[in-house]
Amino acid sequence: MALLNQRQQTAQALAREIENLGAWVVSALPLDDGKRLRVRIADSDKNRVLQAIKDLGFEPMFVTITMRTDVATYSFIPACDYEVALAPERQFVVDDRHTGEIAKPEKPNVEVEGVKKYLGLIK
Repeated sequence: MALLNQRQQTAQALAREIENLGAWVVSALPLDDGKRLRVRIADSDKNRVLQAIKDLGFEPMFVTITMRTDVATYSFIPACDYEVALAPERQFVVDDRHTGEIAKPEKPNVEVEGVKKYLGLIK
């Protein structure tokens, strides 16, 4: 199994939390880059689950109304699909720009050289 990047790890942790709240994660994990995490929430649990997702710092967006099979009663229950956008993986960029001044050799000053020679600092 390949190593997961930070975005995929966040998606898996969020998916576990959403499933613990009683909703269903419809997206395949690990989540591909550029994809959103799709969640199906029963209408009876919608307010509670959406508020919990918002409390975790994510903003769910409504996608569509659908039905979900209830395995306990073998009936259909109304549900809605939502997508949660996750921040893209940040690519590290090396700053290879030169900063500071570029050193230039100074031109000899004739007057300064003459004074130094007169004072005996230069032979």
